[in-house]
Amino acid sequence: MRSVLLGLALFVAMIGGTAAKDRSETIAFKPGATSTTVKGRIKGDAGVAYALATGQGQTLQTLFEPSNRSCYYNVTAPSATTADHIGSTSGNEFGVSRTVAGTYTIQVYLMRSAARRGESCRYSLSIELTGAPGGVSPGVSDAMMADVCRGKAATMYGVEPRRISPAAIAPDGKGFKIEATADKGPEGIKKLRCIFKPDRTLDRIMALTPDGE
Repeated sequence: MRSVLLGLALFVAMIGGTAAKDRSETIAFKPGATSTTVKGRIKGDAGVAYALATGQGQTLQTLFEPSNRSCYYNVTAPSATTADHIGSTSGNEFGVSRTVAGTYTIQVYLMRSAARRGESCRYSLSIELTGAPGGVSPGVSDAMMADVCRGKAATMYGVEPRRISPAAIAPDGKGFKIEATADKGPEGIKKLRCIFKPDRTLDRIMALTPDGE
């Protein structure tokens, strides 16, 4: 039993910073808006816990863009005891097709090792909440799809999201596609394609520039 408890403690320590030091903030949308972007900065083991109120059956999409590779975010559903999304293992994108009524918690944090070194992280958190509570969601907007393409491609090519330039969204017969480029600096401009499913969720990213070009 002692070894089990010790292992659990180590796992919790790896996931994030000390929740007791997190500051609390509430996500608010402008009148009539369905999306917003929050920008902030954390340092050490002092993270941020955002509260987001949702209705039953809405569509939630989130995209996290950190400046530090040891900076992540978790998302926990209303009344849940464990996170639905753990950024350190599942990446910087998370969505829910039908939300639960209540308050989702979005925690931004630095990994324990980075926090102990006193590192900091600047981040951008994009949130889109669509669909009337209890109704059928109209789906993900073109702008959010472009943000997802930019964030995923940035990770794939090892560049900052601002160096990914997506074009307009176009149907491809089986869903949607976004042609884009990645500015790799001395390595040149790389062409790519973000391919989305019919429900507008990302399927995959296809590299269009052969190696060596």
